[in-house]
Amino acid sequence: MYNNKNIDWMSGRFTFICYIFFCFLTWGIFHLAGHDPKTCWTSLNVFHGVVTFIFFHWIKGSPDDSNQGDYNHLTLFEQIDGGIPWTITKKFLMLAPTVLAWSACHFSDYEPNSCVTNIGIFLICIIAKIPEMHRVRIFGINSSLGVDIPIEITRSQSFNSRKSVGKSTGKRTASNSRKSKK
Repeated sequence: MYNNKNIDWMSGRFTFICYIFFCFLTWGIFHLAGHDPKTCWTSLNVFHGVVTFIFFHWIKGSPDDSNQGDYNHLTLFEQIDGGIPWTITKKFLMLAPTVLAWSACHFSDYEPNSCVTNIGIFLICIIAKIPEMHRVRIFGINSSLGVDIPIEITRSQSFNSRKSVGKSTGKRTASNSRKSKK
């Protein structure tokens, strides 16, 4: 659909089913480790938040070389559905942390420490997913040079870099051309 093999797999219904399955599997692993349900839900919410933040909102680019670097400056979440907001996939990926945070708060009987942790993780996950944050890098964190941060070259920097390049390669520079005209 969007000719991006990095995200084509995310638009299928089977992906949503696997996503839910792996969340419950992770909860089961925490439960089998001997934790009570309150700790299981909070641990799942924190684990889910950290893992999805890293994979959806931190790592950039596409491992597929056929797109010729078109997606090198975009995170996985920004690549989903060509950047179109409020698609089914993006709504599902916003619903998942919402349900996990609510479940974690509910099963902890809205204990203040647990709620602060769960709501904090929830806010980090949701704020990164809202359409207004598409291609926004807060405080320049995880920004791409030349894309998110413009490269500014002043005239003096440009002239000095040309002089040094010309001396090392033996090519004519602006200063050499002025001398030859005199």
